[in-house]
Amino acid sequence: MPVVEINFFDGRSIEQKRQIAKEITETLARVGGSNPAGVHVIFREIKHEQWAIGGVMTSDMPPKKPTP
Repeated sequence: MPVVEINFFDGRSIEQKRQIAKEITETLARVGGSNPAGVHVIFREIKHEQWAIGGVMTSDMPPKKPTP
């Protein structure tokens, strides 16, 4: 029973999370030999006010430009 935890900033849509869960499950089944019914994917959405990088709150950092 693999358990995959994903921590990221809030804002992803339910459609994005469905796709992420589907692809992670498929990969663990294909590469790791896991039974897809036993793969657990847990999403933890964290607000910028609750995350710091290098001692700086991410809410205080300038927004990043999207990559093309």
